Amino acid sequence: MLFTSTTVDFLSRANLNLLGVGMTRIYHAVRFKGGTAYVLFDGCNWNCSFCVWRKVTRWSLCLPLETRRKLDYMWRTGRVRYLSVNEVVDLLKKARVTTAFLGGGEPTLDPELKALMRALRREGIKPWLVTNGENLDDEMVELAEGATFSIKALDDELHRRITGAPNGKAIKNFRRYAGTGKLVAETVFVPGLVECGEIERIARFIASISPEMRLRIDPLVQGVDIEKVDECIERVREILPKADRIRVKGSVEPPEVLYPEV
Repeated sequence: MLFTSTTVDFLSRANLNLLGVGMTRIYHAVRFKGGTAYVLFDGCNWNCSFCVWRKVTRWSLCLPLETRRKLDYMWRTGRVRYLSVNEVVDLLKKARVTTAFLGGGEPTLDPELKALMRALRREGIKPWLVTNGENLDDEMVELAEGATFSIKALDDELHRRITGAPNGKAIKNFRRYAGTGKLVAETVFVPGLVECGEIERIARFIASISPEMRLRIDPLVQGVDIEKVDECIERVREILPKADRIRVKGSVEPPEVLYPEV
């Protein structure tokens, strides 16, 4: 079933989930030049103090500011809705997407996530989870091509201060699924909170389980000294050789917005 804009005028985004039509909490998708897409889910079970999704933008950070402002206006005026499983699959098929990164937000909260991943697999589209890992289960990991598992902090007290939640379940899941070969670890360098000492502890924890695992160290989007991050990466590589950050050379072409249309 495809909902028209007229229908959406009478139904809130939340109420669409009550109609039993495989409605996800997906509200935004972009396609990059190489054929990958990033698909964003609304909502999260943690409240990270530095979260880009909460603090900077709910849209792809790779989009120009003007585009994000237009999308903000559309969101405020109720012109953005959640998409059904079939709509998401059709959207990605039409755009010839090969790999769909499912993030947000926290994708594992969506009751339709597994149905979506199965549907993507049937169409030859590889699903890749971007998650805090707390709600990962065997079926999600089996269906995923891979998963970027974000470890906010190893120290539980610090983790609670950052996210408002304990990290016990997430750490247990990391131990459980590290041996599948599907995980890529990620953390964020946050001045005054998660600095190199804590990141080294995270690296030692990962190395004790899977010494060949990749660890992506993301600089805080809201501003951080990149030189400090790179110095930290060099230190961390002594523990976990495959530690690095995303590096971009030259100008980057903005992704194509697949939904909502702007």
